[in-house]
Amino acid sequence: MLKWLLVGVLVLVVLVVGVLLTLPLLLDTLAIQGYVSQAAGQAIGRPVKFDGLSITALPLPTVKLRGLQVAEDPAFGAGPFVTVSEGRLRIRLRPLLQGRVELADLMLVEPRIHLVEDAAGRLNVATLGSAGTSASAPARAGSGRPGAAAAGAVLLSRVRIVDGVVDYLKAGGPAAGPRPAQFTLDRIDVTVTQAAAGEALRVTGEAQGQPGNVKLAIPEATVSLGSSRSFGDAQIKATVDVESRDVSAAAGLLVPSPAVTGPLKGRLQISGTAARLTATGALDFDRLTVSEQQPRCPDPKKRSLVLEDVRVPLVYAPAQVESQLVHTKVAKGTVSFRALVALGPPRVAAFREIVVRGMQLEPVLVDYLCQRNAVTGPLDLTGDATLRLPDGLSTLNGAGRLSIGAGRVVGPDLLHALSQALALTDLVATTLDPRARSRPGAGSPLNFDTITATYTITNGVLRTDDLVYTARDLRVTGAGTYGLVDGRTAMDVTVSQGSNRIRARVAGSPGALTIVPTDVRVKEPKDLRKTLDRLLR
Repeated sequence: MLKWLLVGVLVLVVLVVGVLLTLPLLLDTLAIQGYVSQAAGQAIGRPVKFDGLSITALPLPTVKLRGLQVAEDPAFGAGPFVTVSEGRLRIRLRPLLQGRVELADLMLVEPRIHLVEDAAGRLNVATLGSAGTSASAPARAGSGRPGAAAAGAVLLSRVRIVDGVVDYLKAGGPAAGPRPAQFTLDRIDVTVTQAAAGEALRVTGEAQGQPGNVKLAIPEATVSLGSSRSFGDAQIKATVDVESRDVSAAAGLLVPSPAVTGPLKGRLQISGTAARLTATGALDFDRLTVSEQQPRCPDPKKRSLVLEDVRVPLVYAPAQVESQLVHTKVAKGTVSFRALVALGPPRVAAFREIVVRGMQLEPVLVDYLCQRNAVTGPLDLTGDATLRLPDGLSTLNGAGRLSIGAGRVVGPDLLHALSQALALTDLVATTLDPRARSRPGAGSPLNFDTITATYTITNGVLRTDDLVYTARDLRVTGAGTYGLVDGRTAMDVTVSQGSNRIRARVAGSPGALTIVPTDVRVKEPKDLRKTLDRLLR
């Protein structure tokens, strides 16, 4: 009995293998081609075509497609929307033996997806699936003979994307045409599974963002179509881990200058619909280096500033990126602010609740910026600011208050101008009291105790009406403007030293800053008048 049972099993195996080996002859390739095109088109809602099709029997019946293309939505261009080097679809064996063709797993090798956003913020993926019938509808039976492909919907329990690429670009105006891709996802290796028809799709995988080689890992994600047919309405939830050894190329998309380098780690929680995604999370940078060529600096011209322990909590919604309170350490001090970047156009960055505490100015103004009006000392500052990217300082607007602790005047222009003003008071003081220069503990007047001011900034020009500079036996007040881009100064100052007071106009550009006295009041003997007249010419 056992012998005949083994013989029967062997005969059955031979018959099944024989049927599988003859499948390429039994199946109507043209019918299969029409079935795949029609079924895929119904599922996607776009015309689908391919250059060639072949069928292999072992180890499982598989349809191989070459040169697969999915058409673009005409509203976004001529297409194609997707191109695929090779597609492999596994045929379900039991329905096939019953005379029906049903497809199961799908592998897409080297697919390239062109993601386009129009001027109104609409994405071309939003209309996927909107033209077809339900993808979960049961497949209709064929005519009962192999090769009569039934044009029904496809239930794919598993889809894998291997070495895929997604290009994102923002479409220009009708005359301008599309712009070059703004960023790209490549090395995409993603697996999509579905346990049963109607259930949510589960997605895992990884990719790499360009520019910058930013690694993206998806440990968990779900896509739910629900009752909607359009992919743009699909509900998406995903956790994305972000990592990069150097963010310089990615940061250059937002801020071309200065260059920003350093490693990145973070995690984002993404939710919403495919057509309108939002994200929350945090990006962490242990150490960022900001570098820029500074023409005003002596060699080396390229100067750098280090930011440590930068933590950026983010909230992304369509057309803007918002941060919660950003914290970092700079030049032995701390900086915090909230940022909102409107992705535009125009691209506008707003910085709110700016708070600087104890930041040493020498590494910033002297070592990095080489400012000719630089001072040293610890800076405390509060304020707000906005600017357009990538235009930078020329579009800066804002307001705030600053206070600088004990420090020194070191910028050559400011040092020269202040020395000119002090020369007048020193000359008068020395003439009236020859012992003034030799008093013990007098100290240098260019070492100050505090500098305070409130300010406004309009298109890169800072204005203050209440600047106060205090040092031992010296007080300077000022009101006027300073150009953050060109360094041009126009300020009225009053220098008070003891009972002497001098008013002057400080004006000029970097390297050509002058001070012109406008009024001198001292308790002077008559024989000093000629000297002062010469100084005031």
